[in-house]
Amino acid sequence: MNWIEYIKENDNQALIKLYSLYRDEFIEWLGRKYSIENNIAKDIFQTSIVVLYDNVISEKLTKLNSNIKTYLFGIGKNKAYEYLRDKDRSSKFSITQLDLSFNSESYNEQDERILKLTNTLSKMGGPCKEIIESFYYKEMDITAITAKMGYKNNDTTKNQKYKCIKRLQKLLSAHKYTID
Repeated sequence: MNWIEYIKENDNQALIKLYSLYRDEFIEWLGRKYSIENNIAKDIFQTSIVVLYDNVISEKLTKLNSNIKTYLFGIGKNKAYEYLRDKDRSSKFSITQLDLSFNSESYNEQDERILKLTNTLSKMGGPCKEIIESFYYKEMDITAITAKMGYKNNDTTKNQKYKCIKRLQKLLSAHKYTID
């Protein structure tokens, strides 16, 4: 089958077929090979499908030198490396690791860190601010946030949350604010 032509001519059906053929195997492969959690592996798979589609539509990909599975998994491998690299970098100042114990630093230093985080978060605005506040401050679960924000499903919410955290971390690092 010529997947490139199939995607160009009937993108919905082609993508549905790719999704059903390779989704479970892809997710299992990422978990086994890279120790990536299922929900993150699902996001990486969806991103890989989008990249494949974009490459075909933008004509970056006009001919496959391998089969479609190899190409798709290659994209996934790159996205997995990107995720792991970002995860490693961001572990230094992840919101989830914000330690508010009063043993390690003075009240003033903690107040300053919290103020920087709050100010940066307020500058984000929009859905990102709402998602982060709902999840981390109001301790709402993903299902509740999905309903509140009107997203299609929990995977969409998780993906959006991930992107928002990355954006917040980028803003914090750009202003030399660290949360570690």
